[in-house]
Amino acid sequence: KAAGNIQISYTVTFPEAQAHYAEIEMNISGLKQNTLDLKMPVWTPGSYLIREFSKNVESFSAEANGQPLGSTKIRKNIWQIQTTNVSAVKVKYKLYAFELSVRTSLIDVSHAFLSSSGVFMYPEGMLHQPATIHIIPYKGWTTVSTSLDMVNNDPFTRLSPNFDILFDS
Repeated sequence: KAAGNIQISYTVTFPEAQAHYAEIEMNISGLKQNTLDLKMPVWTPGSYLIREFSKNVESFSAEANGQPLGSTKIRKNIWQIQTTNVSAVKVKYKLYAFELSVRTSLIDVSHAFLSSSGVFMYPEGMLHQPATIHIIPYKGWTTVSTSLDMVNNDPFTRLSPNFDILFDS
């Protein structure tokens, strides 16, 4: 289904930290398929409870070459994007985060605690793919604390070798 040299990257920004929102941009290239299913996990490492992380996703959109792509939420945690003749997709969504626990996320002007399972969608069938995560911090934020390796000594750009490690970081 998915072939080619798949590249996945995320940019996370906090333009509305005071309202508990992050904006996520996901870029996927190397696609060779007619549809792409993006999934929000319903689990988090170390817990067997089924989660409803997708309830915090707002304003989902997809585009290619600056043009909107058709997308449909086909299940509570899966968005399907029409990718016929499209090799690269840009997905954007807002994420509401105002629940503090070890398995959920919280954003305010002082900091962001991001539980990866409830933040990052993954392309179906591509859990083994690496992903680059770039954080653009809110004003005054100076550090990122994670076990993910830095890219080019940039503390705000991290690499995950696969999604299992990303969701456990």
